[in-house]
Amino acid sequence: MLSDAEIIEVLKASGLRPTKQRIFVGSLLFGGKHQHVSADKLQIQIRELGQKMALATIYNCLHHFQKAGLLKKVNAVNDVIMFDTNLSYHHHFLNVDTGELTDINEEAVSIEGLPSLPDGFEAESMELTIRVKAQI
Repeated sequence: MLSDAEIIEVLKASGLRPTKQRIFVGSLLFGGKHQHVSADKLQIQIRELGQKMALATIYNCLHHFQKAGLLKKVNAVNDVIMFDTNLSYHHHFLNVDTGELTDINEEAVSIEGLPSLPDGFEAESMELTIRVKAQI
């Protein structure tokens, strides 16, 4: 877990103003194990800690963190946006029943037969999301 002073330094180094809300949200996201969060789940966690924060404020923090390169955005089920604290190149299993994301190590996936890129473009990255659901 990072201290508030360390969170402030992370925010400043990323070009973000260290507001009270950003420091608090940052303390929940950075410095621990990697996690996948949505604004809704983060709001529940904040309430469980006895704090209050508007959902719009949480969304704003997450989007600012993502734009500053502190989080990766991962589209999930039913247009829910998940944010990933693991910035390394990796893939995901997405449980369509629960919306839970699970990391897949890059080395565990091999993809062949990719199409040619359009003229004038180069590949930046590719991340695979495998959608899974419980067997009935």
